[in-house]
Amino acid sequence: MAPLETVDTVRAAQVETDEAQSYLERFGDLSLAGLLDIRPELDKAKVRLQLSGEEAWKVCTVLNELTHVRKAFVTVKDLYPSLFSISQDVKSFASLAQEVQRCVNQNGEVLDDASINIAAIRREKVELQKTINKVLQDILSSDTYAHAVQDRIVTMRNDRYVIPVKREFKDTIQSVVHDQSDSGMTLFVEPTRVIDLNNRLQILQSDEKKEVARILLYLTDLIAKAASDIERSLQVAGHLDFSLAKGRLARVWHATLPALNPNMETNLRNVRNPFVENCVPISFSIGKDYFMVVITGPNTGGKTVALKTLGLTVLMSKCGLFIPASEGCSVGLYDNVFVDIGDEQSIEQSLSTFSAHMSNIVRILGQATRYSLVLLDELGVGTDPEEGSAIATGIVDFLYQKRVTTVITTHYSSLKLLAYRYEQIRNASVGFDAQTLQPTYELLLGAPGESHAFTICKRLGLPEGILALAYDELSNEHKTTTEVMSRIVTDSEEISHTKDSLNESRQELEKLRQDYEDKLKRLETSEKQELKAAHAEAQRIVQDVSMRMDELMKQYQDNLKSGPQAAREVKREVEVTREELIQQAEPLEEKTPFTPVEEILPGDLVIITSINKQAIVIDVMKDKRKLVLQAGSMRTTVPEAQVRKLTEEELNSYQTRAMQFSGAREPTLPFVPMKIDLHGNRVDEALEKLDKYIDVAYLSGLSFVYIVHGKGSGVLRKQIHEFLKTLPSIDHFSFSSPEEGGDGVTIAYFK
Repeated sequence: MAPLETVDTVRAAQVETDEAQSYLERFGDLSLAGLLDIRPELDKAKVRLQLSGEEAWKVCTVLNELTHVRKAFVTVKDLYPSLFSISQDVKSFASLAQEVQRCVNQNGEVLDDASINIAAIRREKVELQKTINKVLQDILSSDTYAHAVQDRIVTMRNDRYVIPVKREFKDTIQSVVHDQSDSGMTLFVEPTRVIDLNNRLQILQSDEKKEVARILLYLTDLIAKAASDIERSLQVAGHLDFSLAKGRLARVWHATLPALNPNMETNLRNVRNPFVENCVPISFSIGKDYFMVVITGPNTGGKTVALKTLGLTVLMSKCGLFIPASEGCSVGLYDNVFVDIGDEQSIEQSLSTFSAHMSNIVRILGQATRYSLVLLDELGVGTDPEEGSAIATGIVDFLYQKRVTTVITTHYSSLKLLAYRYEQIRNASVGFDAQTLQPTYELLLGAPGESHAFTICKRLGLPEGILALAYDELSNEHKTTTEVMSRIVTDSEEISHTKDSLNESRQELEKLRQDYEDKLKRLETSEKQELKAAHAEAQRIVQDVSMRMDELMKQYQDNLKSGPQAAREVKREVEVTREELIQQAEPLEEKTPFTPVEEILPGDLVIITSINKQAIVIDVMKDKRKLVLQAGSMRTTVPEAQVRKLTEEELNSYQTRAMQFSGAREPTLPFVPMKIDLHGNRVDEALEKLDKYIDVAYLSGLSFVYIVHGKGSGVLRKQIHEFLKTLPSIDHFSFSSPEEGGDGVTIAYFK
């Protein structure tokens, strides 16, 4: 693996990592252990050197694995288009693998089905061996030769069947001697009666070897013809294996996908160095308002680790890997990363050490561009402090003029002051607890750090007199600089506290605004309900008036003969009045909101509005404007107009209430989604979330819920099942159907 150069290649690699991580979470691990190194066998086959049966079977194992790789991604074209596209370059060698398996077994032995000749030869061999054994057994069991036979066994010598006889009776049986025992008292002889049979057996064995060689050469030729395609397919399968490895690494490190910034802007949130145990996360940004950072602070405070973490994160991003950090990070796409990292605690800091560092820095200064990232650890150490400080300042000035993105760690006060000389340089420091004399390893951007040498010496018991003398030896310039720096740190802390206070106030205002909007929505809902009630009352009135009018009409029926014209006028007025009332009191109709099928994907949670029930989307039939839904054991197809996708607010509404839930039944509960996604959580976190979710879901009246835990190693799934068994509200649970996630999803049914 090497860093990639262009935005397109890096993004393509990131897509592969992203799809691989998702694939592993959705379908479990895909082991490609069958991708053995068969390059020696392929090279041998290409020059027509006969492969052995074991070698042919080894090639067959790889062919089957390549077929397995191709099939594994056939059904995920829409989910993982990048992995699918790569997998299609793996050719299928099913027919070749079947031919090899027809001819040899896993032990490399040529099978009887390999050819008609090999089967016939072996059948004749078996019959001939039976005949030879029968003849020899007859001799061994004959009373005539009983005194001459040493043991009644048939054995082999020189690939010929023989029997053991006593030396003194060797002439009793007409035979040929092939061997003798260690003591010389027993001879292994071939009776003349089986010599011709053994000769025939020898011929058959020779024929068998020739036929085996012919079959293996036949397989060798088949493999040789496909060798080039096999090698190319192995390279592609190796690419897929590499992508899956990147996905596994992202899962192990709980890493996230960083955005790429061609403008050399880097913004990291809670990034961790994966090689430091119990690493304290740091946040770091550079490139937008400033392109140089000077990190200062005490020894062992984490300056070098911060530098290495930044460099490692940038290089990982350029390789298409995810980074161990919080969501929302962005990384600049630098053309090169130049590093000079030393060890300030070395007792060998001499001219040679200084020269080695300077040689490296000279090379960096000559090659770095404004698109590069330069990381310099303890710049200027290893020589006279005053001279080292001056040289370090000159190097920083040079890099600043070239506008090279640079991060430096140092103890020199002169470098701290550069942040107040140049607009686009910032100070940063590593945290230190002066009370415990322990570093906090936090990276604080905006304020310079202190070495805390006097504080540490005082806490360790160095006499006050010595400290006073040492302080007097400090130059006035150093004292002034230290005092100014201390004031700056104090001011920065006050600004930070003020900023935190403003953020709290902003959050309170946001909460008040949200409360106001919620109340406004409730008022609007209340108004609609009141309006509906008013219309219902109006309908009732219309019905009463209509009944009275019907009675009135009957009264006028008797007047039709005596005054038909007057009766017709009354009837017309009554009908007009009734129509007007009916129109005025017509019930308020609201169109039920729905979500277009283009905005719905399989696996989404939706509401069937006609029955106000939740369901999970199994399939989207865009051409028919319908959806296939699953609600527990019920599967149904519903028109688009009767389905509404759950909003993020609805999906998250139960969480706040769940955290505050006291256990008492409430008259109304917030909307509770019928699915909770726990995959990727630690076991203890998952069980805590599940416990609160089950309580709220049960009280909200749901009949069942979907628990997404993924497949993976099965540890989380097992712990969730054990936990469900302990809950009195759970009647039973089972895995979902394959379309809903199979054994990666559990459906829990309430009592």
